[in-house]
Amino acid sequence: MTGSATSVYLPTDLRSKVQRAADAQGRSASSIIVEAVRVKLARGEDGADPVTLRHIARLEARIDKAVRDSMLMKETLLLFVRVWLEHNPPIDEHIADSAASSAAARFERFLDLVAASIDSGQSLAHFEPHRVQSAEAERISA
Repeated sequence: MTGSATSVYLPTDLRSKVQRAADAQGRSASSIIVEAVRVKLARGEDGADPVTLRHIARLEARIDKAVRDSMLMKETLLLFVRVWLEHNPPIDEHIADSAASSAAARFERFLDLVAASIDSGQSLAHFEPHRVQSAEAERISA
């Protein structure tokens, strides 16, 4: 390595650390100092490594997408509930118990469908009723 000489005065403890690193790596103390200065200057003004900054930017983009997707799901669910409430009349009192038991049974089937979807790794967005009915029939006959 060629270059001009520069005198650097290090505190005793820092000089000891540099010498230990140099001895451990089989290098000169000046090469350790040169490498440290290069790394520091390569990081720029803020001291952040460019590779780390790219990783952080990617993570931020992923988080932004997840937040956007979450907000979209929330708005979709709220719109569904609003439309459902606007277009479904209240239940008559004389059939309320029957409707509640029917709703409970349908909800249990829904939970089974969600569990089956999670177990299979397939999305509920590609729902195929005949598959669910045949799977349910197989479960009942077993």
